[in-house]
Amino acid sequence: MLLLGGVHGDEVEGYALIERYVASGKWGSLAGKATLWAIPRLNPDGCALGQRLNANGVDLNRNLPTQDWIPASLEARYPPGAAPGSEPETQALLGGLAQMRPQFILSAHSCQAHPCVNYNGPALELAQVMAACNGLPITADIIGYPTPGSLGTWAGQERRIPTLTLEILRGTPLDQVWQEQAEALQAVLEWAAQGDAF
Repeated sequence: MLLLGGVHGDEVEGYALIERYVASGKWGSLAGKATLWAIPRLNPDGCALGQRLNANGVDLNRNLPTQDWIPASLEARYPPGAAPGSEPETQALLGGLAQMRPQFILSAHSCQAHPCVNYNGPALELAQVMAACNGLPITADIIGYPTPGSLGTWAGQERRIPTLTLEILRGTPLDQVWQEQAEALQAVLEWAAQGDAF
């Protein structure tokens, strides 16, 4: 299983949740059931600068080599890069995914409005487990606008790896994020770690 945060460097709520989960040691309950990997800050330069894009000005969640990748930016805030997989962070993620071969991916983000548990691929039950704990609505595949080059498309839709994107409300105090999401995160990992979860 893979926990991912900091894809967008201005979404501190997501990467703070993953970092705090790793530091908490709660993952110890998964010992003997599953291997858990965590990349809390996929976009370290963006996180350091508090900006969505990486140091090259690319949105990493539009840079994956999906079948629907396009070179044009659908909106100014979503520049996809010069080519699919062009960014060093994307290349590192793809290399890591090839090594890990995860059976479940959870990527923690934050949004200005409409927080949710979004799922891609065969992940509806996982989304239901998480939403039962954090009370957020579940959204499927498309979140209201096209996302060419996204992780959800690459992993969930194209490779059928159950993939959740947790969208936390931007500006939520980090202690509150932990209070609202830690149990949900633990519950979904425990459920995913069951041998018959997939």
